[in-house]
Amino acid sequence: MKTIITLILSIALCGSIAAQGELYHFKFAEKSKQKINGILTQTISIDKVVGDTIYAYANTSEFEKFKALGYSYQIIPRAIPTKALTMATTIEQMANWDRYPTYEVYRALLKKFEADYPNLCKLDTIGTSINGRKLYVVKISGNVTSDEAEPEVFYTSTMHGDETTGYILMLRLINHLLTEYGSNQRITDMVNNMAIFINPNSNPDGTYKSGNSTVSGAIRYNANYVDLNRNFPDPRRGDHPDGNSWQPENVAMMSYAASRRFVLSANFHGGIELANYPWDTWTSISKTHADNNWYINVSRQYATLAQTNSPSGYFTGENNGITNGGDWYVVAGGRQDYMNWWHHCREVTFEISDTKLLPTEQLPALWNYNRDALLTYLERALLGFNGTIKNSNGEPIRAKVFIENHDRDSSHVYSNTQHGTFYRPIEPGTWRVTFTAPGYSPQTHTVVVDSWTSSTQVNLNVVMYPTGVTTNSMPNINLWPNPFTNKVYINIPNQLTNVRVSIYSLSGQLIKAIQGNGSGTIVWDGKTDNGQTATPGVYIVKATTSGGSATAKVIFSPQ
Repeated sequence: MKTIITLILSIALCGSIAAQGELYHFKFAEKSKQKINGILTQTISIDKVVGDTIYAYANTSEFEKFKALGYSYQIIPRAIPTKALTMATTIEQMANWDRYPTYEVYRALLKKFEADYPNLCKLDTIGTSINGRKLYVVKISGNVTSDEAEPEVFYTSTMHGDETTGYILMLRLINHLLTEYGSNQRITDMVNNMAIFINPNSNPDGTYKSGNSTVSGAIRYNANYVDLNRNFPDPRRGDHPDGNSWQPENVAMMSYAASRRFVLSANFHGGIELANYPWDTWTSISKTHADNNWYINVSRQYATLAQTNSPSGYFTGENNGITNGGDWYVVAGGRQDYMNWWHHCREVTFEISDTKLLPTEQLPALWNYNRDALLTYLERALLGFNGTIKNSNGEPIRAKVFIENHDRDSSHVYSNTQHGTFYRPIEPGTWRVTFTAPGYSPQTHTVVVDSWTSSTQVNLNVVMYPTGVTTNSMPNINLWPNPFTNKVYINIPNQLTNVRVSIYSLSGQLIKAIQGNGSGTIVWDGKTDNGQTATPGVYIVKATTSGGSATAKVIFSPQ
């Protein structure tokens, strides 16, 4: 609720909406990266840069500011499709996925998914557009009505309303996940082990600019003539980098992201074919993401899979299909950087079609090109390392998971308060990971991720103790022998009396409590409170007295 109130107030307090009017599409020449990434990207909405040619959009106000810069430019007339933009006026006409749905068919199709697969599919409305169209998100999971201890992943498309290929691919992906569940092992495993959220169209007003029955008049901007992908808070330029109020579509998206715990996400665009990875607001010379190697790997993997499943020449934009966002051209206020910076979520932008408003007869081919890449990217949420963080009472807590000498600029992640689970996609390596939470003593563990396909969970059931219990305000305890086979002597300083020793498993379970007799030494024979021999392994020994406490690890290795 706090987040929603803050966003609404920001709309009221911010400056006026950009002037409505026409939307201009044009191109011009500029060699200077400094100008492209400076005054130009702050004035107009750059669509793409090809060599020295800049392709851009502007509303009336933006275009007047651009003209004042003195550039020679060429207006690009609205493309008249040489092939069909066939519309589906019934759900049945979507059967071959070679049509665009009318807005009413789009709504009916999502409702039918939920009705036909109530155990796997849940439809949510997260907000409405300026013109009152619904902003839908479909959740797909093996137990869809529950928030389970599994990674949440998010796909969203068509925030530029005329970039419609992703719109259809997202609808088809929903259908593919639902219809293949139970018969396709890969799909079944994905749906059972993660929660998949899909928003097929985040700018329906732009897509249906000419009315609910056609996409032929689709435009890039929303109904207020604002580019939604310049309208998010920006880590470099602040809350309103485009000078406009946060638009209703973005307010809904920000509120929804704050209500979830997305591990990995992507947004889908068109106009070129490549994977664009963070940062968008900085060039790589200025700043790279801490997980730059991971981003390059996942981007290259998507590009390679798309190229493998398509004719020669597909998905080869920029550096053979991948680019650092800011090195291509700087964007402030983009969704990708917003999700990475404020929600600690790994997001990539996928540009999947050179043609924005793709003729409908080509849509099935684009699905075949991208299907494997779409699935494989989602599966990356399960790789790296992950675990559970709870307190000594077994209660899940929100803790910061920070990789020493690696994390920076919000690249760390958090465990969630519902389950205590966290997920950290990362490249292979040996990592020193520190877990911290207010009111708890920090812990540091060494985590090894063997390969790009590894999923490490070993020794990550972290138990954190309140700072009032685990501070070393008393002298350290000594254990001998360690490891031990049948007895361990727990030596407590003689001056401390009324000492209680608690033995915990690494999962945080109390297995033995021993009250000291004032001699300064307590013996543990490896037995639990119920008299059974403890399982071989590592245990936490905690000595507590009125003067403080101390902890140590002991290895029990019975003969």
